[in-house]
Amino acid sequence: MTISRHLQSTCCLSVICLSTVFISVGQTSVHIVLQSTRFISALPGDKVTFDCSMAAGVSVLFWYKQAKGTVGLSLLVFSAGQNQAYIEEPFKTQDSKYAATRPEIKMSTLQINNLETEDSALYYCATSTHQAYFGNGTKLTVLAANVTLPKVKILPPSPKEICSQDKINDKRSTLVCVASGFYPDHVSVSWKVNGVARQDSVSTDTSAQQDKTTLMYHISSRIKVNDTDWMDLKSSFACTVQFFNGDEYTVDISKYIE
Repeated sequence: MTISRHLQSTCCLSVICLSTVFISVGQTSVHIVLQSTRFISALPGDKVTFDCSMAAGVSVLFWYKQAKGTVGLSLLVFSAGQNQAYIEEPFKTQDSKYAATRPEIKMSTLQINNLETEDSALYYCATSTHQAYFGNGTKLTVLAANVTLPKVKILPPSPKEICSQDKINDKRSTLVCVASGFYPDHVSVSWKVNGVARQDSVSTDTSAQQDKTTLMYHISSRIKVNDTDWMDLKSSFACTVQFFNGDEYTVDISKYIE
């Protein structure tokens, strides 16, 4: 995708509730909780298993569910030690939909059977001493549509922004990366400027938005770049969307402005 930055500059001259849970951000290596799988996709009626491992043998362990569109956590499993793992109400049912194990003090699994769309959620493993230490979470999607890869495009700075009077104070321009038409919402977005990864001056939507009719998702990310870099015809800008397609790997889809 090639866009003339020179034409734009010429035109301008003439005329973008986890508050109740204590989460450790600066975890030491002793308190690391690892959930190796970030995304899981499955069909209704299937069963899935989540794995959790810990660097230290802390006695108390929990599994939490964060339902889609909510900020609160629901306690699903409580374990006080090895070979102890109990399903909590209201998840404890006669049909044994949920099962948890803790065969070793540093390891636990959670299994969900006979999947339904309501099971789509984030699942967290956590340990606790005087405060809780959480894993990164595993996002489960019970598929309601075919897996579809995203279409990615980069929108250049608008002429209005380039010609804005604010340029006196902020000599930067905004590029927008849009990923659309994908399912499920298992994506992450990253930027590179001149081949170097950039995280500063980047703003990405907190979550992908879904079209209730087509069930497809879209997400956008914005990066502010120096005008000198944008106007330099040797500069390049890349947006990469990582998409987990339901198998054991992710698909990288990139768009460039050069």
